[in-house]
Order: sequence, then C-alpha cells, then structure tokens
Amino acid sequence: MRIGLLRHFKVNCPHKKMMTSEEFREWSRKYEVSKVIKKKVDMYGIEWDICYVSDMPRAITTAKEVYSGNLMIDKLLREVDNAPFIHTERIRLPFEVWHICGRLAWFFKSKSQPETIVGTRQRINNFLDRIDWSKENILIVFHGFMIYNFQKELRKRGFQGEKLKLVKNGVLYEYVKVDKDVRKNDKKKYFR
Repeated sequence: MRIGLLRHFKVNCPHKKMMTSEEFREWSRKYEVSKVIKKKVDMYGIEWDICYVSDMPRAITTAKEVYSGNLMIDKLLREVDNAPFIHTERIRLPFEVWHICGRLAWFFKSKSQPETIVGTRQRINNFLDRIDWSKENILIVFHGFMIYNFQKELRKRGFQGEKLKLVKNGVLYEYVKVDKDVRKNDKKKYFR
C-alpha cells in the first residue's frame, strides 16, 4: 500500500517584512483566499486509486491539476491555524517571528492558538481511521504543517518514507506500508 502526500502549489500572497499582530492576522486571511502559482508535479507515473483533498481552495486547485478522478474533499485535512502568539498594536515583528512563534505556541499548547498539538493529532487520526484502506494507492493533497505532522502518524501505523523537516510546495512524498520482515537493504526499492 502506498500513500502520496502532496502540499498545495505555492500561494501568491506576498507579505511585509515587519508586521503587527493585526497585520499578520490580516495577511493570514488573505492567504486563505489567494490564487496559487501552478507548476508541473512529478507524480512518478503512479495510478492513484483515490484522492483526498483539504477543502481549502489552494488544495483543491492543486488536486485538480494532478488527479483526474473525483476528489474526496475533507475538512479534517485543513491546515493548522497559525494565530498571532501575542497582541501588539504598534510593535512590529518580522514575519518569520510571527510564523515560528505561532507554531511554538501550538506545540506548547498556548491558548493563543485555535488548535493544540493534541487537537491536530486527533484530527489526523480521525481522518486516518475513516479513509478507504482497500485502495492500493492513496493520494492526499493538503498543507505543509499538516503533512509534517501527518507523516509522523503514518510512521506510527507502519508506513515508511522520508522524514520531512521542510515540506515543499508541489512535491510528492511517498509512504509505503512495508512488512516488518523487510530488511533495510530491500527498503530502497520502495522509495525514490
């Protein structure tokens, strides 16, 4: 069994270098509805039996470009919200600080974030518990931070694939369920 994880195309939504908390929140709202920059995706010639996709427009647009069948749209695949970790009216911080500190606040279960690490893991497992496991090749098109967390849950369920630190837009990552008896040397034939 093979699962392909694909992050949506890059979103065309530039941002200021320095922002207040409200400017970061406003940029986040714009990001949700901005157009994507399409590109060719190497799907390695795999015939995908089914495609699950986040209900966000950027993910649906990407899925339609790489998969010709019916899409199984699921809101459980939405990106983890990244809210400002503090409120600032006049103080501007670099965009990267807002982004990274929001993710750290998520990890440490801060009340500043709409969802905690526990909630994200629960959402991923709820999705994994209800997908059609009778399919041999399952494609899932969604979001970078979700993919980062999703691949960890796949490994807990016996899948093997690249241990991602940075998830690139429009790049397919493959995870294969391999028998426990497969030797390390045999694993190479499953991955690109």
